[in-house]
Amino acid sequence: MDIQIRPANEEDALHLIEHTKIVLNESTYMLTSPEEFNITVEAEEKWIEGYSKPGNLIIVADIDGKIVGSLSFQTSKRKRLSHLGYFGISIQEAYCNKGIGSKLMEYLLEWARTEPGLEKVCLEVFSHNKIAIHLYKKFGFIEEGRKVKFVKFSDTHYEDEIIMYKFVK
Repeated sequence: MDIQIRPANEEDALHLIEHTKIVLNESTYMLTSPEEFNITVEAEEKWIEGYSKPGNLIIVADIDGKIVGSLSFQTSKRKRLSHLGYFGISIQEAYCNKGIGSKLMEYLLEWARTEPGLEKVCLEVFSHNKIAIHLYKKFGFIEEGRKVKFVKFSDTHYEDEIIMYKFVK
């Protein structure tokens, strides 16, 4: 399996939408529920275009022309927070545990180390997403805090959201 990690481009819009729909339907690790995700190709193209600005990054994991994973990073627009940013990552279940998460993280951290002004990379992850938490710890991310009962899946089932960080400079 030849996995290519590359920057996303506007031509990826439809494939990114398809990827996101797959992930939302098979995972409880995303904040958005499948029925809430109603984005047009044009809106996705604008979203991708917005990530082409300095301090932002969107990359995809491409296998034979099929997007099976993605990572997006955005630096804070606020002056006092401009030294940090947050990222989100998604990988289709069929492609988990194949090194794609590590490849996406390696690309992100290499890029972050050279990005002017960026010092701190942050993320938020649901507490039941043990595989992702393991990946982040493997790359040196540290738990910074926790939002207790942040996500409500049903009347009796909640999950915390864990805030993690890593300094890159």
